[in-house]
Amino acid sequence: MPQTTLTSFMIAALLGRHIRYWYTYRIAVAILIALVLSGGMFWIYTQQLTCDAHASGCLVNVSVHPEDRFAPLYDPGKPNDGVLIVGIDNASLQDPKVSSYPIPRSKYAEALLALSKAGAAAVAFDINFPDLSLPAEDQALHDAIAQTKTPVVLAYGAGVFNPGQGRYVQSGVTQIPIRAFRCLDTTGDKSGACSQPLPNVVLASTDLAVDNDGVVRRVPLVIQPSCYPTSCSSTPLIDTFGLAAYRAGLFGPDLSGAPEIQVANGTATFGTAWSTPVSPSGSILINYSGPPGNFKDYHHYVSFADLLNGSVPDDMIRDKIVLVGAYGLTGVNDEQLATTSFGGNTTAAMPGVEIQANVAQMLINAVGTTLNPSRFLTAEPPWVLLLILLVLTLATAVGVARVTVLWGLVGTVLALVAFTFGMSAASAFNNWVPDLFHPWLAIALTYSGVTAYRFLYEDREKRKVTALFGTYLKPEIVAQLAKTRGGVEDILRGGERRDISLFFVDIRGFTSMSESMAPNDVTEVIQMYLDHLSGIIFTWDGTIDKYVGDEIMAFWNAPRDQENHALLAIRCAYDCINRAHELQERLLAKGLPPIRYGIGINTGPAVVGNMGSRSRLQYTALGDTVNTAARFCAHAPAFQVLIGQATYDACRDYIAVDLVPGVQLKGKSAETFRIYDVTAIRQSPDAPWVQFPTHTATQSHSTFTAQYTQQTVIAAGESGSSDILVGQEAQDALARQARSPN
Repeated sequence: MPQTTLTSFMIAALLGRHIRYWYTYRIAVAILIALVLSGGMFWIYTQQLTCDAHASGCLVNVSVHPEDRFAPLYDPGKPNDGVLIVGIDNASLQDPKVSSYPIPRSKYAEALLALSKAGAAAVAFDINFPDLSLPAEDQALHDAIAQTKTPVVLAYGAGVFNPGQGRYVQSGVTQIPIRAFRCLDTTGDKSGACSQPLPNVVLASTDLAVDNDGVVRRVPLVIQPSCYPTSCSSTPLIDTFGLAAYRAGLFGPDLSGAPEIQVANGTATFGTAWSTPVSPSGSILINYSGPPGNFKDYHHYVSFADLLNGSVPDDMIRDKIVLVGAYGLTGVNDEQLATTSFGGNTTAAMPGVEIQANVAQMLINAVGTTLNPSRFLTAEPPWVLLLILLVLTLATAVGVARVTVLWGLVGTVLALVAFTFGMSAASAFNNWVPDLFHPWLAIALTYSGVTAYRFLYEDREKRKVTALFGTYLKPEIVAQLAKTRGGVEDILRGGERRDISLFFVDIRGFTSMSESMAPNDVTEVIQMYLDHLSGIIFTWDGTIDKYVGDEIMAFWNAPRDQENHALLAIRCAYDCINRAHELQERLLAKGLPPIRYGIGINTGPAVVGNMGSRSRLQYTALGDTVNTAARFCAHAPAFQVLIGQATYDACRDYIAVDLVPGVQLKGKSAETFRIYDVTAIRQSPDAPWVQFPTHTATQSHSTFTAQYTQQTVIAAGESGSSDILVGQEAQDALARQARSPN
């Protein structure tokens, strides 16, 4: 065979063996669980995106966003200096100059003129003006808007707000500002289109896209106004309020040259200044500067009343984008939860005007610099999440399947913590929002699924191990083997060649003795003998292979590894001979004859495994070592132990032996094959010697034989029989004698 072919076969064999041990049935099931769960988690993730966007195809509404708790990691905290909020708060309504709500529109006119005079870059009113007021009030605000050169953004809300392709669409009752505030030609329908629009006025949508859990995470960039189909608006698309304020403040009073937002192919582009990925509905994530009240905490806020009273310095307004709106005003429902609303075990809503201010300050920092990175946030790409789910679930499944349940739990918790902090740190440096919930759920469910399967699988394997080895091993060892992680397959793995110590023991002269005994007595002698010696073998952790008539075959170092297995077999043999008198006493008590047995032990390689036919399998050992041990036993005198050279070499520091001459085993050379009779044993190499109890056991047997003979002769004499009574017949005869009055 060519060398390359031989090498290929060797590599294939090694690889196959590796795969066999690595990809066990349990690991394969764990991987299958991981793949199913990762696919399920990804589907739930896509459902969350669909449901949060209020799009069609929302079948399972599972909207959970634990990543909101980590929003401070990628938020700088301090709002941008270019944005100022003028809040209509409770203190403003208590001021005599305002005193009522709705606030008279002449007061808005005063505020606009004050802001324009102070040098505001743009003024955005987050206040709806859909209805006529007192003519003088409407005229005052119209004149202020027309008089100032400052860009003015007016709120244009709607009753219904739904996602579309690359945009959101208003519908329902239109809330377009009245004609007087957006047109030079003030006569006509208050909601009609302008023939002469005010050049510094921009309409913008204040509608917010709220996720199903009630949190505002995204803002749509462009919106189709509700009155566009009825021609009351000549503009097919309007900006969201924060974007409109940003554009107005950036390009000044002449907005004709300001670029329009273009949304196409999943990207929003603002001229040549910046571009950013958007959702299918054209919305982007809001990078909040901080929790609700953050603008006020950093002094980017003034009260509406203070502005009217002239107590706000011009430096605080100059070149700022100013947003005017309700701020914590009692009775006005203009607050929503934001991603930064959660923290310190509290939940606070954010005023709508502050949400729009966050959008504006985010867009101001859209283009990153060395000192200020881009404020745009990007969501984790779906393919990245899918890859993360696959890696995490597979790693969790394989790891949990290969360690104990407790260590699997510890590892799972550590993996959750490491993943959470790792993803949070990565998001802080890259301004992207990780998905935490679905990987968390995937890891937890993978651990639960694999652990549940392991309990079922290992319980089944324990039952199989118990059924297979219950008759060979003592219960404690069976329980220990049942804990083997691979179950029966790992214990057996078919046949394997390993060094073991074979132990054979059988009764001397039992065939001729049994011919003179009743069948029941023969059975009882064998049963008591097997019970007694099997118990001793189990005491020394031996594996009982089989019973063949009066012969017992046992071995050590299989199915589990046992150090000093040869010494264990010899100590077991010592115990069997030393405790022979216990068996003789029980036999005599039942009127049964005492017995003698010899033991043969041999150590060497043998094939061990589950063998037999399809209808009957047995865990056993095969090989020359087995046959040689059986021949040692056949030649062993009563209450003596014969061993081979390998056994002696393994135990030479613990046993004393005599060479047995003149024994020729079939197929073995007397010159090269040595047989030893064990004569003494000791606990450790420096402990005193203890003689093997051969002589004691022989004397005990002689004593019990004499007692048994006396007992049977007496029983026969009393019965008048010429035969010697044995066993139950002798006991019955003695019992009758005891009951006789003579």
